[in-house]
Amino acid sequence: MAFFCSKTGLTILLLVSTALALAEPDQPGPSLPTTPTEPSAPRSSMAEESLEEGRATEELSRQFRLGEPGLAGVIVDRTITMMGKTFYRRFSQLGADSHVLTHTTLSVHERPDARWGSQVWVSENNRILFQATLPPRLSDIDHYAEAAVEQVEQLLVQRSILQALESDPDLADEEI
Repeated sequence: MAFFCSKTGLTILLLVSTALALAEPDQPGPSLPTTPTEPSAPRSSMAEESLEEGRATEELSRQFRLGEPGLAGVIVDRTITMMGKTFYRRFSQLGADSHVLTHTTLSVHERPDARWGSQVWVSENNRILFQATLPPRLSDIDHYAEAAVEQVEQLLVQRSILQALESDPDLADEEI
């Protein structure tokens, strides 16, 4: 453990080398060989484990380099009021049944307004796919959620079709 104080006394740097022991105090730590005559079998199993971890890490990095998303089918809740939560709940229920929405990551946002009702929007990567102002009655929110699922599905399908038609590896990007 080492302490470092700056001239003003505001910056304190604490170095602790026993993070593993603090994280799991009930678990015994790894045993270290004390004599050179101890068998080396645990070392080979540790080497095999580290080799397997390296392979798994390499596989994950290869997947991310190919552009495959880490998470798909996630709908993030960024709503505040009961109306927004109801909209999110219904939208996520309908989205779970949709084949198109299970392969993309969306977020549902809300901006409440006491006079006009809550404004909600569904976005993907900061692109708004659906936007509406919810009415004050909770019974009407289900219709808005159904319309949102339909519109988001249509936009995602249209975008994937356009990307499939436009992607030609033989053509270079336009230079403007």
